[in-house]
Amino acid sequence: MMLIIADILSLSQYLLINLLPNSLSCPYCCLDKLWRNGTYSRKADREGKLNPIVIQRYYCRGCHRSFSVLPECIPPRRWYLWSLQQAAWLMVLAGHSIRSISVALRPSRHTIARWRDWFIDKLTVHRDTLCNFFSELGRAVDLEGFWQACLEQMPLSKAMRLCHESGVIIP
Repeated sequence: MMLIIADILSLSQYLLINLLPNSLSCPYCCLDKLWRNGTYSRKADREGKLNPIVIQRYYCRGCHRSFSVLPECIPPRRWYLWSLQQAAWLMVLAGHSIRSISVALRPSRHTIARWRDWFIDKLTVHRDTLCNFFSELGRAVDLEGFWQACLEQMPLSKAMRLCHESGVIIP
């Protein structure tokens, strides 16, 4: 399980903060009886300037479970930051080819196609979840309209954090 900390939108911002156990609560039982439980390194910066990023783990003395704490800018199960995925998705919505997006942003064509297919496949789940927070997103009737309205209102990282907090599995 991961706890995603809101409003940390860049890796440099994440490196400047020091997460303290007394400022967090357990995502399982909501108690604040936490111990630092080690760290692990993660390569989140594809350009390599800030690697490795240290991800803190915590242990809850209440329910005896561990969890990681991620900043909002890092997806739980993907190598590329949400900001890069948002740029690629906006280019897809604008009608750019997968090849031209790959040349411009540097993820492979297969990766960008996989992201596109994931957005298409999960549209209903994302729309239903995000409309619970922002009802005006329900006015969009198609994939392009929904995501353009959503990304005008918030970054992709926030949208995915809200989905995660609602129990939707995000990559």
